[in-house]
Amino acid sequence: MRNIETHPIKFSSNQGAAQAEYIAYLASLSDARLDERRNLAAVFSARLDAIAAFILQKDVGGRGAVEILRQEAERIQNEAWEVV
Repeated sequence: MRNIETHPIKFSSNQGAAQAEYIAYLASLSDARLDERRNLAAVFSARLDAIAAFILQKDVGGRGAVEILRQEAERIQNEAWEVV
């Protein structure tokens, strides 16, 4: 289910103050996006580390490792489509 509810952003009636509030809002939004990218990178890195450990633990050969990576790529793609 997607959240499609929207709320108008209200800024000060003073044009100079409204512009400053808008710039602060954009900076805050940019910080939130950067933080989300960092979090996603950390999750992805941990997942790759877990896959590498699994491949080493099971002593999987080259073809087996490729198949494991393909399955993981498919899982990530499916998760990406679920988010949208």
